[in-house]
Amino acid sequence: MSYSSILEAIKSASEVTPDKICLGDKKNKVTYKQFWKMINKGASFLEENGVKKGDVVVLKGAQKVEYLFAMFSIQLLGAVACPLEKAVKEDRILEIMDFVETDYFLDKKKLKNENKKSISLKDMFNEAIDFDSYEVEYKFDLPKEDDLSEILFTTGTTGKSKGIKIVYRNNVAIAQNVSEAIGITNADVEMVTAPMNHSMALRRTYTVFYKGGTVVLTDGVKFIEDFFKLLDMYNVTGLTFAPAILEQLLKFAKDRFGTYSDRLRYIQLGSAPLSEKAKETLKEMFPNTKLFNIYGATESGCTVSLEFSKYGDKKGSIGKPNVNAEIIFVDDNRNIVKASAQNPGNLAFKGAMNMPGYLKEPEITKEVMDDEGTLYTNDLGYMGEDGFVYLLGRKGDVINMGGIKIAPSEIEEVVAQNEMIKECACIPIPDEITGEAPKLFIVINEGFEYDEKALHRFMLEKLEAIRVPKVVQVIDALPRTFNGKVIKRKLKEM
Repeated sequence: MSYSSILEAIKSASEVTPDKICLGDKKNKVTYKQFWKMINKGASFLEENGVKKGDVVVLKGAQKVEYLFAMFSIQLLGAVACPLEKAVKEDRILEIMDFVETDYFLDKKKLKNENKKSISLKDMFNEAIDFDSYEVEYKFDLPKEDDLSEILFTTGTTGKSKGIKIVYRNNVAIAQNVSEAIGITNADVEMVTAPMNHSMALRRTYTVFYKGGTVVLTDGVKFIEDFFKLLDMYNVTGLTFAPAILEQLLKFAKDRFGTYSDRLRYIQLGSAPLSEKAKETLKEMFPNTKLFNIYGATESGCTVSLEFSKYGDKKGSIGKPNVNAEIIFVDDNRNIVKASAQNPGNLAFKGAMNMPGYLKEPEITKEVMDDEGTLYTNDLGYMGEDGFVYLLGRKGDVINMGGIKIAPSEIEEVVAQNEMIKECACIPIPDEITGEAPKLFIVINEGFEYDEKALHRFMLEKLEAIRVPKVVQVIDALPRTFNGKVIKRKLKEM
């Protein structure tokens, strides 16, 4: 069955499987019937506090039942949710509230600024979760597919932070993309570990609700015992990680995590590329589990998926296009080209998952979208004859050495195999003869001293001479976003 919104899917499940657990964390769990009742109660609470259809409500993301309850309550009222990172400071909150033109802030703590309307999430949640104390009036209409659902702010790591408009059909299309690629069913129980203001985590929960499954929330793997306790408590069958969170788990509890091999049906990762080394580790630990790395963006959701447990030989590939995504490659003038490894094109995609645009930024929107809704990226790649999409890297990061295009990942993956190297990243630098050449930044593993000659010999053995970095620089740590992406802009500034 197809729904026009995730809210409609939740409503349907409340009628078809009312007693099934819909959502849980370490303190609370609710059935679909209870959750739908709560959402309606929450929408009434917001209405009583002055929120109207079309208003924007700003809130902080958290890996708790009350957060998703708040998100859906806002949406059922016909208002627009604007989730922010849970540690965001008040100055930034006020800046965003002014930008989205709202006075409404929903949180357990009030803003110090009395000119804004602080609504108590604690009171709203406590009233709604007291299931037996009230009868709810189901008076709210479900949203239409082109209604504005939420405004998501980018991290701003590659430039100015932008407000991305998301409509209900976007979230439905993304849910279909993920569920079809992975094969999620209503029997699945998925634990989401990523920050809930982030599009990846939010959309993974939407996907499970769309299929009528169960969502479990936890705050990363900060508290290892909580993570394993929840795995057991809810009989989790699927996991969502950002690579940075997975790395923590493998570092501190790899052996214990491996004991769940026969219980996990799938593990999906997104928001940043997963290293080949981490892929091989997971394949060894979970030989019977479906393992996925999903490519996408906040502007477009999950467009391409790679089941690397099945297609581990597809080095450099991000997988095959998802069900609602049409992939094309274009030149710098947005003309469609037949891209190849030798002559890559700029990746672009069409489909219902694409955002309608950036809030109040028509010119910036035009930089990435055309009038037909095609979204253009700065990622260079091509479609192989095998039907898989291959990426070389972002435009500006790909190294053009005398006309030969070198993907930084080709060098990074090889160097990362050296026991001396903890992590590394490669960027292009100017070269008088070839135009550009590779420069490598490395972080040395604890217990090792940097041996320049040994590393050079290693690279000459493993790489073609043209791909051996011209310059190697040792640094203490690579600059990264919260979800693990290397910020190459900062490396270029060094």
